[in-house]
Amino acid sequence: MDKTISPEIMRLSNPADREKYMNYKNADSGVLVFDTIHSQLRELLKTRNPEKSLDEATIERLMQTHLAGQSAEEYGVWVFYPWTKRMVHILDEEEFVFLRTNRNCYKITPEEQKILALKKIGIIGLSVGQSVALTLAMERGFGELRLADFDTLDLSNLNRLRAGLHQIGLSKTIICAREIAETDPFLKVKLFNEGIDENNIDAFFNEGGMLDLLIEECDGLDIKILSRYKAKHYRVPVLMDTSDRGMLDIERFDLEPDRDIIHGLVGEIDVSKLKDLNMEERIEILLPMVGLNSLSERVKASMIEVSNSISSWPQLASAVVMGGGATAEMSRKILLGQCTVSGRFYIDLDEIISEPIQNVTQNNDANLFEKELSLDTIKSLSKQLNLNPSKFQLRESEQQLIAEAAIMAPSGGNTQPWKLYFEKGHLILFHDIYFSHSLLDFNNIGSYIGFGAMIENINIQTNALGYQTQIKLFPLKKQPKIVAVISFTSSNSVPDLSGLIHGMKIRYTNRNYGVREQLPVQFFEDLQMVVKHFDPIKLHFITDPDKMDLMGDILASGEKLVLMHPEGHDDIFNKELRFTKEEVLRTRDGLDVGTLNITKGEILALKIASSRKTIEWIDKIGGGEAFKKMTKKAVASSSALGIITIPGYNAEHYVNGGSAMERVWIECNKQGISFQPVSQLLFLFARLNHGKGEGYNEDYILKLKELSIRFKQVLPLINGEEAIFIFRLGHAKEMAIKSLRRPLDKILMK
Repeated sequence: MDKTISPEIMRLSNPADREKYMNYKNADSGVLVFDTIHSQLRELLKTRNPEKSLDEATIERLMQTHLAGQSAEEYGVWVFYPWTKRMVHILDEEEFVFLRTNRNCYKITPEEQKILALKKIGIIGLSVGQSVALTLAMERGFGELRLADFDTLDLSNLNRLRAGLHQIGLSKTIICAREIAETDPFLKVKLFNEGIDENNIDAFFNEGGMLDLLIEECDGLDIKILSRYKAKHYRVPVLMDTSDRGMLDIERFDLEPDRDIIHGLVGEIDVSKLKDLNMEERIEILLPMVGLNSLSERVKASMIEVSNSISSWPQLASAVVMGGGATAEMSRKILLGQCTVSGRFYIDLDEIISEPIQNVTQNNDANLFEKELSLDTIKSLSKQLNLNPSKFQLRESEQQLIAEAAIMAPSGGNTQPWKLYFEKGHLILFHDIYFSHSLLDFNNIGSYIGFGAMIENINIQTNALGYQTQIKLFPLKKQPKIVAVISFTSSNSVPDLSGLIHGMKIRYTNRNYGVREQLPVQFFEDLQMVVKHFDPIKLHFITDPDKMDLMGDILASGEKLVLMHPEGHDDIFNKELRFTKEEVLRTRDGLDVGTLNITKGEILALKIASSRKTIEWIDKIGGGEAFKKMTKKAVASSSALGIITIPGYNAEHYVNGGSAMERVWIECNKQGISFQPVSQLLFLFARLNHGKGEGYNEDYILKLKELSIRFKQVLPLINGEEAIFIFRLGHAKEMAIKSLRRPLDKILMK
């Protein structure tokens, strides 16, 4: 394909030029001739005499005087564009520039226009960069322009680049340079068609004279960083537009040679190592550069959808053109000394022209805003039990050991929704709804599973001390905050559970991925023997790889639905996840993102997903498949799925099911098998089936019903069985980070 970018400029007073002109003008040449010199001369004369009202006769007389006997054909220059086979007759450079820039006055003065004509600007990247270049060319905001981009035009680029279908496959630099030449053949444009790298970047900056301004609009992270280090070295100011929220970034290395690149947001970076980074590692650097919190919600949503429903980050022509205009404007101000600042600035139409904020009625239902249980409340509730003093009294050290074992129990999202209180020798377990109120804890069933695990830990520790427990669940039917009263007795026939003490202490959630491999038959038989002690609780397994993958997609779809739900989203990001070590140590609850077995890039994706508006937009466009990847990958790396069922829906069964779950979990970890709960969908089902879908909209209910049908196809349950807990099993290396527990003195009330 023809790579020519420079037109031929012919002056007919030159014999060689006249010969070319005649050849081009020949009817057989196929060249199209455009001769509007008379109208240009008329406009020139009117422009030079703005104070006069010129009639046609006067203009004709002035034109003849201006031509001074020279024929109109020979006047000015003829410009031949080989890529279009067009020959155009225009005024020569001085008159052409005067007339073409006259309408700039006095937003740009003639003196300023002369200054700009001496400036050299480099542009790297020709998406936003093309718009900037063409705007600068139209205003004649430079004397020399250096364009760098290695890419060629694709059809998908035509949503934001000015080009024609016939130019697909042509270098973006050539397309841009040709359009500039067709607007103004006297402007100097130099091309770097191979893009910029460490071998040619110095030439880009200083060959033929030092750049006066760099406009960086490239996609490559390594060149973004390298070009700024070079700009800092050569003391060249840098401009960048992100085409999102109209963000303009200015770095005045000419005035502040010691300033950090990217305003210090990325620190010192070894450019030589950037090419070896994978996509997630690049995003980890790129997001601070563009500012994660300053991105528009639609761009955040689009970032999550990249490689799922879309192939690349979006850019719109409207934003590109607006960014091109704003960048060209700031370019002129910087080159003329009218702007000396560095920083980031936004031309965000959503903020400038915003819709009125609708008044939202606040729900002040006190039940939705439970307060943390205080010692006074716990004492008051304890009195309602009318407990008699226990004949058997634990020593304080024994109470301490039992309480320490109790708080090692797992809970949904590590919320630890409990308080413990010894009263008259009895241990009372209180449900502190302040910590557990959530979308998934419908009717407190998730918490009750955790209490079942706590009771099992208490049984194990009490047995190790040589005692037995007597447990009464929900002793006050109208006061569900009291989950259990546990009494202690001495006995000579205590079942030996001492072997479980070590297992209880090493029990934890392992989210590391393993390799799918068959587990021994004896292992499954051991677990079934464990569950027999908790009859009528049952344990089912899925080991068939195809069924596991089907269930993996179903469970992942459920986790996606939790994230999409307003309350579920709030639970995850405002109650559950802990992104910093300071948060983890301060709260000692929730989930440290370090325990999730996710990459830094996935952590950044979670931070993006923390915006409710972003999630609302993803839901609106039917996206969010990215949120299923972690669970699907986890199940795909597992050897089996386990499902605990209860014979019917009631609180006691959930507690007993939780006790069975804890014993199974302990046994798995004792045998070196990794264990991770993947149960969120079951709690969504419970709200759907037993709460009439309270808090769900119609679309949400339909999606859950569809998942329920698929779930039953993979795991048919009979005789009224209710699945309450699902976990994945496998061989995986131990987690480096484990969830913390709140201090005992925050839970054992005294």
